[in-house]
Amino acid sequence: MSSTRRLPDWFAPVLGGLVVEVFFLIALGGAVRTMNAGLACPDWPLCFGDVIPDYHPQVYLEFLHRAMAGIVAITTGVLAIYLWRSDAPKSSKYVMAFTVVLLLAQIVFGGLTVLLQLHAGVVATHLGMGTGFFGLLLWLYLGVKKGREAAVTSDWQRIWSVVVIAGVFAQILLGGLVASHYAANVCPDFPTCQGQWIPTLKGPVGLQVIHRLNAYLLFILIAVNWVLNRDASPRAKSLASGMLAMVLAQIGLGIANVFLHTPPLISVLHLALATAILSLAVRQLYMNHHARDLIRSA
Repeated sequence: MSSTRRLPDWFAPVLGGLVVEVFFLIALGGAVRTMNAGLACPDWPLCFGDVIPDYHPQVYLEFLHRAMAGIVAITTGVLAIYLWRSDAPKSSKYVMAFTVVLLLAQIVFGGLTVLLQLHAGVVATHLGMGTGFFGLLLWLYLGVKKGREAAVTSDWQRIWSVVVIAGVFAQILLGGLVASHYAANVCPDFPTCQGQWIPTLKGPVGLQVIHRLNAYLLFILIAVNWVLNRDASPRAKSLASGMLAMVLAQIGLGIANVFLHTPPLISVLHLALATAILSLAVRQLYMNHHARDLIRSA
């Protein structure tokens, strides 16, 4: 009897649900930060020494974040076991293995975020790894769901899809550094910063300036991506158009953050929309990668 087997029918829907949960977990993490609830539970992994703490709005915001993270960890572990015991391609198994390693590191950094009193580098790394974890789970889901799509693309389109993902991920990391260094409000004006286009590239002001400059660069990258996909398949054009529309909305949210002094709702939407842009970029890269495999096997 073979030791391998096909993935069960429930695997893809559960994995898709996990992707959605991680998306909301990232947004919830942004809410924890903007509501100053990062240290509402001063200990870890317990909260005030309890598994379930007494109710307080900030405490339960952080507690809910931890509880959701625990569900994500358990679900990921179960899915990893099923995937490794199945006849899935080795490439998928390797991606899942790396995803589990990233999850374990993310758990450690989640604890360090509390124990090191919201150290800026740890907070930004925590966001970066969480975003990477989300992207890998989405890649796995695209590989196991039914009705996979591929677009016949040029080398330029494939290369550019990688460039776009790198730009989006870099911008999310820069946003995490801006937030963790409390640099969101150091430039009270827009498009200039303290009356200058580039007052400095050092310190909190420099982080905010670099974040803005990368936003302009990212807009150019995604605009070029849209041009490159004008004559591509309907799905590819849809993804490129969606990214362009989202990045324009993201710029609008960024401007609103400046003039409204980063209200929690807009700050969370800003992070959530950035993650949504990344999800479209991952889907585009997967389509292009799958198209290359089809061409090679033809």
